[in-house]
Amino acid sequence: MTTQLSQIKWPRVVLTALVVSVAGFLTTFLIVTAYAFILALQARGAPDQTMIMAFADQYAPWIGPISLILFTFLGALHIARRVDNVIQLHGIALGVLVSMVNIILDGLSLSTLAVTTLIIAGAWIGSTVRAKND
Repeated sequence: MTTQLSQIKWPRVVLTALVVSVAGFLTTFLIVTAYAFILALQARGAPDQTMIMAFADQYAPWIGPISLILFTFLGALHIARRVDNVIQLHGIALGVLVSMVNIILDGLSLSTLAVTTLIIAGAWIGSTVRAKND
């Protein structure tokens, strides 16, 4: 197991984990911003802040984790394409790092643990799909 861990290209995995985390946050931010922009266009002026907050409170808790799982899957596909050995382990390492960032930012709760499991599973599936296609 130690030799397998030493074969992981850690700089690539860490960079991809950071990109995935930022992309998940930006997706949520951009969707809420687009909603505020649409409200501003409809109102022909300043949008209603309570409607924006209600939208963010209702949808951001779902958009964030779903986009994080999706981007982790895509990141694992990307990493698996660029490595030659221990492909699934690269995916799992990516999933664990993204999950750790998510736990640090969101705190530890039952929903965070469920999202953590799905992130790691998505990363493993992404790397496995890519490994089988090669």
